[in-house]
Amino acid sequence: MNFINEKFLPFAEKLAANKFLRAVSTGFMMLMPVIIIGSMFSLFNSLAIPSYQAFLVESGLKRFLAIPNMVTNDILALYAVFFISYTMAGELEKDSAVSGMLALMTFLAITPITTTGKLVGSFLNGNKIALPQGVSLPGGNVIPYEFIGAKGLFVAIIVGLATAVIYSKVLDKGIMIKMPDSVPPTVSKSFAGLLPGFVIIIIFLALDFIIGSIGFQGSTGIHTFVYKLVQAPLEVFLGANIFSFLFAIFLAQVLWFFGLHGVNAVLIPIFFPLWTSLTTANLEALNAGVSVYDLPNIIGRPFFSVYASAGGSGVTLGLCIYMAFLARSKQLKTLGKLALPAGVAAINEPLIFGLPIVLNPYLAVPFIAAPLVTSAIGYALTVIGFLPKLSTLIPLGTPILMSGFLASPVGGLKVAAVQILLVVVSGLIYLPFIRVVDKQALALELEEAE
Repeated sequence: MNFINEKFLPFAEKLAANKFLRAVSTGFMMLMPVIIIGSMFSLFNSLAIPSYQAFLVESGLKRFLAIPNMVTNDILALYAVFFISYTMAGELEKDSAVSGMLALMTFLAITPITTTGKLVGSFLNGNKIALPQGVSLPGGNVIPYEFIGAKGLFVAIIVGLATAVIYSKVLDKGIMIKMPDSVPPTVSKSFAGLLPGFVIIIIFLALDFIIGSIGFQGSTGIHTFVYKLVQAPLEVFLGANIFSFLFAIFLAQVLWFFGLHGVNAVLIPIFFPLWTSLTTANLEALNAGVSVYDLPNIIGRPFFSVYASAGGSGVTLGLCIYMAFLARSKQLKTLGKLALPAGVAAINEPLIFGLPIVLNPYLAVPFIAAPLVTSAIGYALTVIGFLPKLSTLIPLGTPILMSGFLASPVGGLKVAAVQILLVVVSGLIYLPFIRVVDKQALALELEEAE
């Protein structure tokens, strides 16, 4: 306990207060509307109901329902780089909008650009198709979706943070175009960002050129370099790995127990970018016609929401139900009834701080163990093919059974049924511990009554 109080907690508090991690965390939280809208439309477009699918195809609605996902999750890195830089500039007390704009410009500048002729030519060569004599391919410039979606998220984080820092440093050194006081503030801020913008884009273009010239492990620029050497390995060893997932949950629960928001401190800034990328890969495969049981990833943002956080952090809904209907002490029964509606929607701060669970040695073990067990159950049932791999990001506050049903266009009812099982399992894990707390509270109430 001394080690935790003296070493671990101060480190965790510094981690939670770190400007860079906080900027990434806030930036990804600002992406929620974009991700959820794309996920919902992907769900509507992929529901495996034959009559419904026939209607979409015959009416021509299917291609329209595919558009929202194309302009949200398929180009997620563009939104991410803007909002991460926007948030980081705010942390540095600089103009957020200008920083976000410069980051987006820089990200696009280092993103590989090709031509329609090269794309079509590559397809024809790959399929050994020869063009008729005298027919030439079009040559318009295009930005492929490859690195402006999930594969570009880590570059978006790097560019977003670096742009804000360089922008701030250049302004602090007074390198800017200063306009007269009579010029509107908006115009002045735009011109103040002009010289920093030149510095930023030159730095990244030079870096992109150097990396491409070296060609390390086949890298053609920053995007391929970061994806091959950083993002792809992290997705395998940290993102898609059940053991790293359980470790992340364990760490978040320990922080929660000591009063720190474990999700905000650890999961969102460190693991959510990885899980978002894996979820986006599932969406892309789903939209390409892959079965929900054959999607590339089990772990992802929906997996966390549906199995590891069913009823809130610590999977406390089973505990809440026991308190509301089976507790003997008035204190626990009243608190359980008050917290139950929020608990159904995965909001359990009333229990965490009201019971409390924070710094309560009687509830430390079940609070940490319950989400580990429920995650392991969800993973095992997915591995054996009983449950589908999840692809739909669930909005915050979605009631527990609805979240399971919406998490996949096929097999959602089975996911919701398993959530009921997980609530029961978590309740049984809490049961012997909450009985001790309930007994103590009842004894205290009887003593006060006498």
